[in-house]
Amino acid sequence: MKQKLPKSSAKTIALFPSNFRFITEYSFSDAHSRSIKIDLVSIVSLFLIALIFIQGVVLWYNMQQREVITQQRGQVQQEVQYWKGVADKYKGYRDVYYRIALLQYRLGNTQESQQYVKKALELDPNFPGGHVLGAQVGL
Repeated sequence: MKQKLPKSSAKTIALFPSNFRFITEYSFSDAHSRSIKIDLVSIVSLFLIALIFIQGVVLWYNMQQREVITQQRGQVQQEVQYWKGVADKYKGYRDVYYRIALLQYRLGNTQESQQYVKKALELDPNFPGGHVLGAQVGL
């Protein structure tokens, strides 16, 4: 004969989680995914348009700066021509040759600047400005 075992009064403890739990999953609908794509394309497009606008402003600013620099360069070239005329008329003035050398240096013509510094230093070997400019132009 089979005997039934007495039921225990303690509750059994589950070792594994209950199978009744579930995780909700969010899925995009077609309409929702299209609106997300449209939003992303719109944001990227606005960003690119803003970059194009900024580059346009930078380009305009650079063109204005170029115009100013070109005008200044023209003025310096006119001043060089004036001082060359003075140097031809009055030979032997170190300050005239120094001024031409300085203007040539500002224009970026280092070889011509070296020639005029040499002329100024030949006239006055103790001329401190000539030595400073000579060091800058590579004498």
